[in-house]
Amino acid sequence: MATIQKHKFQTVEVDREDFNQKLKAHRRKVAVLVIFVLLLLVAATIVTYIYFERKIYTTYDVLSSVERTDTSASEFTEFQGKLLKCTNDGAVYTDLEGNMIWNQTYEMDRPVVETRGNYVVLYELNGTQLYILDTVNLQGSIHTTMPIQKVSVAAQGTVAILMENEGTSYLQLYDKTGGQLAAGELHVQNSGYPLDLELSENGEKLAVSMLDINDGNVKTVIAFYNFGTVGQNSIDKIVSSYSYIDKVIPQIRYLSEDIMVAFGNDQIILFSGAQKPAETKTIAIKEEIKSIFYDELHFGLVFDASEGKNYRLEYYDLSGKQIQNISFETDYVDVKILANGELCILGENSCEIYNSRGIRKFQYDFKEHLYQILSGRMQTDYIFLLEGKTQKVKLK
Repeated sequence: MATIQKHKFQTVEVDREDFNQKLKAHRRKVAVLVIFVLLLLVAATIVTYIYFERKIYTTYDVLSSVERTDTSASEFTEFQGKLLKCTNDGAVYTDLEGNMIWNQTYEMDRPVVETRGNYVVLYELNGTQLYILDTVNLQGSIHTTMPIQKVSVAAQGTVAILMENEGTSYLQLYDKTGGQLAAGELHVQNSGYPLDLELSENGEKLAVSMLDINDGNVKTVIAFYNFGTVGQNSIDKIVSSYSYIDKVIPQIRYLSEDIMVAFGNDQIILFSGAQKPAETKTIAIKEEIKSIFYDELHFGLVFDASEGKNYRLEYYDLSGKQIQNISFETDYVDVKILANGELCILGENSCEIYNSRGIRKFQYDFKEHLYQILSGRMQTDYIFLLEGKTQKVKLK
């Protein structure tokens, strides 16, 4: 019978204090290493960001190109990341590959396009026909009995139309299918001559800028209408009104649901308020404004070049704070804010792109006519709408 041997195990005494100190030292080394790696990553990110923010691109590679058939009357508008082409006999909405989404025929000498949210309105100044479309198809059409002067569309498809007949202006409000919601008159001898009108995003508020010269002095009156419950107890649904002596304010725009900007001849006025808009800031203007531009977060002014000086561009946020001041030489056709937040100055055959810090990122002279530029998904990706073709490009 086998003998089972018993083994004796030795007990090793561990210096627990020494062990804890070594464990803490090891953890400190790991923490220091992790912090060092993180700092390297942050530094690399900052260096990369600064590099691309300051990098100037001089040319580009064409990633893909789609041929188009255009006419001399073709005008292009970016609408929800796709292309809306308008001519005298109709409008075509396509994706960037040229695939048609909808086609609306009409006969207009100079079609006017107004877009907001997922809706676009097509009409002609002094015409009597108006079309309301979304990103899918035609939603409604309106035939007016008087010449159309101005149109504003809300983000959910409500349309405000300003018409004129024999010295009297008429305001009419329609839903997206063309059903009338409200109507009223604006008599010049009582309220002045309407210069512009603008619906809020939800279509509940309407602002009208009117030039009044009845008492021998020039003044502009901006009236705010509220078609919701707040305006029910107000006379003619006017919830607030502001008068500006010796001022002409030809353009007003709601840039967000609660913020409207009035662009005057010598001042910019910001209004804010969910129900009863009130004046919040005034920006004095000492130079002649050549054009304005805006999106949902910013607005900007371009001042005319004079006495050999360059054009100058001022760029503001919705609080009225100036965030950029850019001087440029390009004899431009349009200034727009791209979807990626960059500024694009378009010429007939040229462009300049400025990044969010106001640094010129790209400048190029094309051989063909340039219609539009759209930003792509990546920082260096763009879409160029050149004469007869749509190109997806990457700057280099």
